[in-house]
Amino acid sequence: MSAPAHALSSLLGLREAEERRAERALAATMAARARAEVDGARLAAAEEGARAELAVRRGEDAAVGERAAAGLARRHYWARLAAAVETSAAAVAAWRRAELEPARRAEAAARAAHLRARQRREVVERALARRAAAHERERERRTEAVADDRRHHTPGRER
Repeated sequence: MSAPAHALSSLLGLREAEERRAERALAATMAARARAEVDGARLAAAEEGARAELAVRRGEDAAVGERAAAGLARRHYWARLAAAVETSAAAVAAWRRAELEPARRAEAAARAAHLRARQRREVVERALARRAAAHERERERRTEAVADDRRHHTPGRER
């Protein structure tokens, strides 16, 4: 194997290792994004539950002959439920900013890095294939030249 071919083979090994590292990094970022989405689903369910509870409680009518203190207590309870809804909504928004968006950006960056690594490996593979094809063409040319020489320079045969 010639020195340039050996260098390309070595480079191919490096590019393949780089691509495998990029694949592992991509898998890790995909798993992190999936975990973030599971957390988000949990937070969204909690927000939806708080909203549903508030809607149910607000839909309850005041009892006939309800005292003013009981009505005031009911309104305070509604206010606490509304605050729980706001807290849940804020938690979802904070989660999106702090967890989901960074996870999605990291996954996109890992996908791009994996694509670049694969393209770099493919460039080296194509160079090796071109070199092998050139060697094959050269070998065929030499074989044909030897055959031509034998045909034209056979002893006892004049041109």
